[in-house]
Amino acid sequence: MSAHGSSASSLHLGNEPTSPAEHLDALLRSFLLAQLLKSAVESSDEENNADQQPLSGPSAPSMPTPVVMPHPFVANIEGARPPPPMPEPQFMVPPPPPPFSQSMPSPWQIPQVPDQHSAPSTNASPATNGAPFANPAPSTNPPPPPPPPPPRPTPPRPPSPDDTDVARTTMKWRLFLIPLSNRICEALYEQTRSASLPSAVTGDISYLKLDGYGARDSVENMCALIQFLLDNRWEEQVVDKFIDLRKAKPEWPAKLKDQPHSQHVHYVWLLMNGLLAVIGLKPYLEPDPPATFAGIVPRIFPPLEPAAVKPQRFSFTARELIEEGFVIQPTSNLLDHLKLVGNAVNVYTLSSDEIQLLMGYDQNRAARAIGLSNLGGEILHSYVALVEGEFHECYRLPISLGMFKIDDERVKRGQYDDLTVVTGVLRLYRNDRNGDRQPHLLASRVLVIERALRKRRHWYNRLRRDIHKRKKEEPWMFWGAVLAVFFGVCTVIQTVTSVWSLVASLG
Repeated sequence: MSAHGSSASSLHLGNEPTSPAEHLDALLRSFLLAQLLKSAVESSDEENNADQQPLSGPSAPSMPTPVVMPHPFVANIEGARPPPPMPEPQFMVPPPPPPFSQSMPSPWQIPQVPDQHSAPSTNASPATNGAPFANPAPSTNPPPPPPPPPPRPTPPRPPSPDDTDVARTTMKWRLFLIPLSNRICEALYEQTRSASLPSAVTGDISYLKLDGYGARDSVENMCALIQFLLDNRWEEQVVDKFIDLRKAKPEWPAKLKDQPHSQHVHYVWLLMNGLLAVIGLKPYLEPDPPATFAGIVPRIFPPLEPAAVKPQRFSFTARELIEEGFVIQPTSNLLDHLKLVGNAVNVYTLSSDEIQLLMGYDQNRAARAIGLSNLGGEILHSYVALVEGEFHECYRLPISLGMFKIDDERVKRGQYDDLTVVTGVLRLYRNDRNGDRQPHLLASRVLVIERALRKRRHWYNRLRRDIHKRKKEEPWMFWGAVLAVFFGVCTVIQTVTSVWSLVASLG
């Protein structure tokens, strides 16, 4: 009865194992069946690959075969409910790879990455029955462009140095001045010139900063003034016209907002001061400034008189001026060179920086626009005449008069000393036979000095000058000579009187 019942229950449960031995036997059978199916799938893939042509791309990956483990069941436990029957395992066999011309990518192509935001594809291959390893259909919609990066915040402008930094020329002010100097140098000079800016220009920017006009705004107004001079002829370079053009610009100083028109004119000529690399135009702007920028040139260098003969060269030296009683007055103002004031002749002081300024003055666009481009060359040719013959004495006289400015620190910085640079350039201009040695802008000043020399070289004036010189330099010798002349005259008078009395007594 028990055996019959057990067999009936075994048939009713679908031949489920009822003992540990039968359970182990079922487990081994399932494992062997899984291995056989796996080997059959692999052999089928190899045959399919052998029938097709060899491909250059990678083949479809083979799917692992899941192993179905039977659920353990203990039948001798009373009241235990047997588990539901296990479904037969379904093994997913990957489809054979498509032909080479349809699906195999070129080795130089980059595989497409499916868009994560697009909807999942529903047209799965019937061979795979919607399996996750099936090849998805390519999407026809292009991927959306990436969002633009957020704009970078504008860095704040560094604070400007205060007046103390400008007055002391601190490192903060020098670093602040570098981009401004490059900006004005590119606008003022030709491309052939080096990137260094004359000290007179940077000094004018510092002065404008200390005067409350602003360094950045002044540099922008300088660049605008250069362009205005280049775009207009001499008679059209009207000062008021430039002021009207720039007054509405944000770079125009706010300090001049409620000021009279004369203050605007004064500011414009301060800008011109820096562009010409001169110290001051103020003496030539009185009593009223000229209407045009080019009108300042006749005030600085007056034209010759109609009956005057233009000099052909610079005909005097510094030693001759000293011997004739003139005084050499060194000046740092470029516009005062060879200007005779009373008994003093102003001479522009030379150093390495001033030599560089004079040699590149013909490239100054502002000076060229108003007719001052030849000034640098004329000053150098005048110096050749002033120091003529001083080479044999190592330029002792020009150095003692202050005509050469020597900076001993240049040698310590590894640079040529000023005397070598200045004398080398002057020797170059003296040996230049093709250079124009005739004064043009300085012609009127040369003519005034030559007239003063001719007047001083008259015999009567020279005698008076020699007597005054002896009295000042050697007073004892002077008064001794005076006494000698006095006693000599007395002796002559006494002799003449004696002879006259003798003749009268004999008669």
